[in-house]
Amino acid sequence: MKICVLGAGAWGLALADLLNSKNYDLTVWEFEKDICEQLKKDRELPSKLPGYRIPAGIKFTNDITAAIKGSYIIINAVPTQFIRSYFSSIAGVNFSKKIIVNVSKGIEVVSGKDIREMFISEFETVTDDNFAILAGPSFAYEVALNKTPTAVVSASKNLDTANFIRDIFTTERFRVYSNDDVIGVEIGGSVKNIIAISAGIVDGLGLGSNTKAALLTRGLSEMTKFGLVMGAKRETFSGLSGIGDMILTCNSDLSRNWQVGNRLAKGEKLDEIVKSMNMVAEGVETARIVRKIAEEKNVSMPISFKVYEILFENLNPKTGITELMTREKKVED
Repeated sequence: MKICVLGAGAWGLALADLLNSKNYDLTVWEFEKDICEQLKKDRELPSKLPGYRIPAGIKFTNDITAAIKGSYIIINAVPTQFIRSYFSSIAGVNFSKKIIVNVSKGIEVVSGKDIREMFISEFETVTDDNFAILAGPSFAYEVALNKTPTAVVSASKNLDTANFIRDIFTTERFRVYSNDDVIGVEIGGSVKNIIAISAGIVDGLGLGSNTKAALLTRGLSEMTKFGLVMGAKRETFSGLSGIGDMILTCNSDLSRNWQVGNRLAKGEKLDEIVKSMNMVAEGVETARIVRKIAEEKNVSMPISFKVYEILFENLNPKTGITELMTREKKVED
C-alpha cells in the first residue's frame, strides 16, 4: 500500500517513520524545494527533531501531485491556516478511491470551518466516508524516537473508515482507538491549544499547582460547552483527544502553545515569539476564530477570551488572571 504524507514537519515525519516501520511505501511532500533536497541528502531535521535520523525507506518530493498519485492513504500534516492555499493546486484530484487522514489541529480563521469541512467543501470527492482524523496526546519527538508508549484516537463519521485507519497506524508502542465523533475530536484538538497557551502563562507567572488544576478543570468545561454547541458528543472530551491531549499540552515545555504563553508571561511580545519559533503554534490563530464563533453562538469561554485579549489586545497576563478570578460569582457548570 502506498501512503503519502503532506508536510515534512516533525509530526509528518514521525508518522511517516511509524508507517515505514510497518513496511508501507512512504512518500513525504515538502513545500520548500531547498528543504526537500536537504531532507533527501541529510536524512535529519535537527531544528524540530534533534538526534533523529530519517529512515532510508522514506522518499521525499517537492511535487504534491506526484506524492498523491498512486497513494491510497493521504495524510495531511500541513498547518491548518495553510491547507487551503497548498491544496488549491490539486483541486482536480479524484479522491473517491483514497482516504484522507488529517493530523493537523485547528479551525480555519477566514472561514470558521474545521478541517473536515474544509476538505469536503474544497473537493467533491472527499466525503464523510473517506475522511478521518488522527489525534490525541502525542508529541512528535517522542513518537519519532519510538521509545514511549502513546495512545491516540482515529475518528471518522464512517466507523469502518475509523477502524481501518486505527489498524493501519497501530503498533506495539502506538495504540489507536476509534470513534465516529469527528467534530468532537477536531474541537478537542483545537481548543486545547488555546488552553495550553493559558497554561504556559500560569507557569510563566509561577502561580503554582492550585492555579493549574483550576485552569485545566475550567478549560475542559469551556472545551466541552463549545464542542456541544458545534455538534460533538460530550463523552469525547473525557477521552484521549479531549482531556488527554489537554493534560499533555498544558504540562510540558515541548508544547509550542505552552511555550507561547510562557514567554508572554515573561514579557515577550507575540510577534517576536512567533518569528523565533521554527514550528507553528496553532493556538494563536485558533484563539481568534474560537472567540468569534463563541460570541456568535453565545458560548461562555472566559479563559479562551482572556487568552485572545492577551494575544491580540495587549492585556497584561497578571491583569487577565485577576479579571478571571473576580468575575461574577456563579454555580459550577
